Amino acid sequence: MRKLASIRRIGEVRAIEGADAIEAVQIDGWQCVAKKGEFKAGDLCCYFEIDSFLPTTNPAFEFMAVRGATKDAEGKAGYRLRTVKLRGTLSQGLALPLTALFAGPEWLNEGDDVTEHLGVTKWEPAMPACLGGEAKSTFPGWIRKTDQELIENVPFILLLDLEYEVTIKLDGSSMTAYHRDGEFGVCSRNLDLRETEGNTFWKVARRHGLPEKLAEFGNIAIQGELIGPGIQGNQEKLAGHAMYVFDVWMIDEQRYATQAERLDIVSRLSLNHAPILHYKVVAPATVADALALADGPSLNAAVKREGLVFKSLCGSQSWKVISNKWLLKHE
Repeated sequence: MRKLASIRRIGEVRAIEGADAIEAVQIDGWQCVAKKGEFKAGDLCCYFEIDSFLPTTNPAFEFMAVRGATKDAEGKAGYRLRTVKLRGTLSQGLALPLTALFAGPEWLNEGDDVTEHLGVTKWEPAMPACLGGEAKSTFPGWIRKTDQELIENVPFILLLDLEYEVTIKLDGSSMTAYHRDGEFGVCSRNLDLRETEGNTFWKVARRHGLPEKLAEFGNIAIQGELIGPGIQGNQEKLAGHAMYVFDVWMIDEQRYATQAERLDIVSRLSLNHAPILHYKVVAPATVADALALADGPSLNAAVKREGLVFKSLCGSQSWKVISNKWLLKHE
């Protein structure tokens, strides 16, 4: 599970030109803007990632009320953390002193996950009408959810001696279709959905004949991005809805398919694959290098991409890098 709120160590504190009240602090691969003098290098802090949804009920977050609260997909009020620029300095997330959040912070250690303790959740927008439907159950526990870690959180992964496939990250809605022991199902990011009239997830699955085709492969799940009209502003400007597969989960073996297995399965299913930029490359040397690669055209060459996903060819590691330019425009 993603650590939206965790105990981290301040790496560096830098002055911001022309700013008297704020300065930049480095936390692993992230840069935040904080109050001047609030931190020094080596201090522990509580770091909240971008897209954290902070509860309005916690007095520690009251200072964010000036920007206004919003409501998530469940109608709960909170403060969403976005990528912003302050005095020309990129700020991603929020760093707060431990004493601002905990009465006695002595029990906390670097790396601790305090997401649940602080009532922080991941920001989820309301589901578009075309994707709504009835939930049969929660997302199946025997399929791994689609959520790669951000490279800013795992910079050490760049030191591993691995070769990667690099795909364009499309901005849509996560879709999973599965066959298990004679049962076919379709899921959104968090729910296993009943087939109801007008539900786009199921319509796309039926259009591609997935109930019949997946049965030929045994117990298997395909996962991808559903994009098109009414979904995330239809960034790719498509005329209709389409699924672009980025993962295949082998249910019985509880593992991701290797690159060769996945490409073969997607081809035999006659499905779209997420656009592949590189079939075999080494990782960039630094987080900064990875961020530089994130910028560029998307599936639609006239559109700037959200970012890139790196998957090791053996299937053991994966991570994503999101374009800061895209975040500033779309967040």
